[in-house]
Amino acid sequence: MSAVALVCLVLVTAPVPAAQRDPLRAASIALSAHLVTAVHLEGFGATYVANARVPLPSYQAHVDLTRDAMTTPQGFLKAARAARATVREVPQGAEVSFAVNGQTFIGVINADNEVDRILTWADVQGRGDTLIETLFRDYEKTPSGVWFPTHITRSQGGQPALDLWLSSVRVRVDTSEAPLLEPETSPR
Repeated sequence: MSAVALVCLVLVTAPVPAAQRDPLRAASIALSAHLVTAVHLEGFGATYVANARVPLPSYQAHVDLTRDAMTTPQGFLKAARAARATVREVPQGAEVSFAVNGQTFIGVINADNEVDRILTWADVQGRGDTLIETLFRDYEKTPSGVWFPTHITRSQGGQPALDLWLSSVRVRVDTSEAPLLEPETSPR
């Protein structure tokens, strides 16, 4: 094998250095964020009132992502891209941060190109800034082919606020959106 062919082979098969990867773009592609316009969620779980667990035998929600629902993985990714978020490497993956209308959002994208968590702060009952952290676990592919978490938990001020297990996730997509290029690595 010639030296030129060997160099070309190494360049083609060499992994992309972390500094050159765009985790926000890769996660947006992996989770089809550019296509998702709404999600309808059904499941069960619990909410918490004064640290007491209150069962939710049935849960339903419809989230319109065209109005920037930034507490869903796809909504967060859309908003982060629109706000030209700052991305930096952290031990858990990549930290994405941006502000919209004076409210700060920080998310973590893991090695599987999934939004692992979103943090934001809100003025709750006049007590000042309260941390709201939403965790996304157990991603599964929906019937429309979009990956979405089936377990979502939220804490407020360090206390549990919501624990949802989703049994049905219906995703509305807009296929007229221009496709993004393939991610640097496969999402699965």
